[in-house]
Amino acid sequence: MNNYHVKSQKKLTRQLLKILLPFGLLSIIIVWIGVPILYALLWSFVNPEFPWSYPDPFPKNLSLFQWEYVFKYTTIVKSIGNSFLLAFVTTIVCFILALPTAYALGRRKLKGSEFFKIIMLLPMVFPGMAMGLFLGRMLHGMGVSGTYLGVVMVHTLVSLPYMLRILVVNFESMPQDLIDAASNLGAGNWVKFKEVYLPMILPGLVAGAMFTFITSMEEFNLTFIVGAPDITTIPTVLYSYLGENFLRTRASVVSLILLIPNLILLIVAERKIKTEYMGAALGKM
Repeated sequence: MNNYHVKSQKKLTRQLLKILLPFGLLSIIIVWIGVPILYALLWSFVNPEFPWSYPDPFPKNLSLFQWEYVFKYTTIVKSIGNSFLLAFVTTIVCFILALPTAYALGRRKLKGSEFFKIIMLLPMVFPGMAMGLFLGRMLHGMGVSGTYLGVVMVHTLVSLPYMLRILVVNFESMPQDLIDAASNLGAGNWVKFKEVYLPMILPGLVAGAMFTFITSMEEFNLTFIVGAPDITTIPTVLYSYLGENFLRTRASVVSLILLIPNLILLIVAERKIKTEYMGAALGKM
């Protein structure tokens, strides 16, 4: 009877955990992410004639004045175009550089490959401002400071590790039997790449491109040091409203402009990164 009682308690505990854990995680997400986004949205619609301050929990009056001001009196339109252009070009450059490098590190037994896998992650941990100061001086000497080329170069430096690391893991996890089978069936290098490698690394490519694109979109330190004042992006406009002359309303508008495309990209990428890609690759063989 005691054993039955203990088993019943354990079963009830497991059932409660199955209910409470998702509910707890959802609550944390709502509080940690949803509430700040909600308040940023509210701040972006504050009517300047009716200031919002404590103890009012919500604005007394809403208007589009802050959005109209940002689009009319700042360089936000040009900055949006620059951000998307730089992010797109950076993603393409990272793909071109990462694909052969990841293949070599993931599929070839190279001497010192583990050391290179660690080295390639250094831009992710190196302080952005410190790296920007050194790179800014070097790129100024090369004559590319204040140009799109210079900004793409520094964006590539900080974004490449994301795509490179993801692709290296993808190549390492490929079953060698599939590649050997393709070779035994007479498949050439191009056919193997298209029919074997590409379907299996496609989720990694999508994930790597997503992280690369978002990293480029959100990069401020290097963009400011290398690109200013000729090249502005959404983050450089956002930071102009922070600091000493903090304008919460206009900063909220610009932060939402930066958030919305990244959020859409995450949703689209999540729908594309499916396990069916790996299943399709295995099915071809």
